[in-house]
Amino acid sequence: MRKSQRRAYNCIRSILGLLNGLFWILGGGIIGVAIWLQISYNGFVSLLPQHELLSLDSAAFLSGTLLFVIAFCGCSGAWFMNPCLLISYFILIFILCGAELVCGVLGFLYSETLSASLQQELLTGIQTHYNTSKQYTGITLAWDHIQDQLSCCGVHHYEDWFNISAWPGNFYVPHSCCIPSFQYMNDCGQLQEVSMWFPSGCYNKAQNWFKERLHLLGIVGFIVVSIQIFGLISSMILFCFTRRRAGFKTYKAVKSQSFAI
Repeated sequence: MRKSQRRAYNCIRSILGLLNGLFWILGGGIIGVAIWLQISYNGFVSLLPQHELLSLDSAAFLSGTLLFVIAFCGCSGAWFMNPCLLISYFILIFILCGAELVCGVLGFLYSETLSASLQQELLTGIQTHYNTSKQYTGITLAWDHIQDQLSCCGVHHYEDWFNISAWPGNFYVPHSCCIPSFQYMNDCGQLQEVSMWFPSGCYNKAQNWFKERLHLLGIVGFIVVSIQIFGLISSMILFCFTRRRAGFKTYKAVKSQSFAI
């Protein structure tokens, strides 16, 4: 094999190993954060209690585990030039790309249905689980944080908080719905003075927040896709190289034995 080809293979091997080594560490860190969230906050940011897998700790644990396994195969396969790990890495990345493509197409085709379903699930979470038991304290923390950061109240408007299970028969809102100039009043959400509350709902505010950052999401998506394509190509190149080298060594050994005979 030419020196230039060998240098190219070594360069690909080094980049693939280093890149996946960093993602391996990142995956382990995400798993650690997920465990810490589960222990400390008992499902923090679980806005949809009907779907536990969509809570922040569960989603972080699943994504961290997936990233950890894929990066382990890529890093170890590149470092040890193991064809089994390299082809496993290729298959996992290929399946992940396919899943992302399917989810993207389905999300585009059924965006309105998904949006309506999500809004209904958020309303159900507010009405039945907000501040009602220790099991769902994550909902209270999540909604208070979101309403405070986005300056909003409820899913569509403040009336979403009226007569929920936390205060049946009362037209109250959480204290996080209060306009900053009235937040010094501890009973601001219970005075039924709508002028003290944020008039806009959080769903539209969140949509606008994402729309304003579409270019950043596009850049992140482009980087992720580029890394995945590089992983697919480089892992297959290294896999073919290892198979070719193994076949060459076998052929050389057989040829040597034939001369000895």
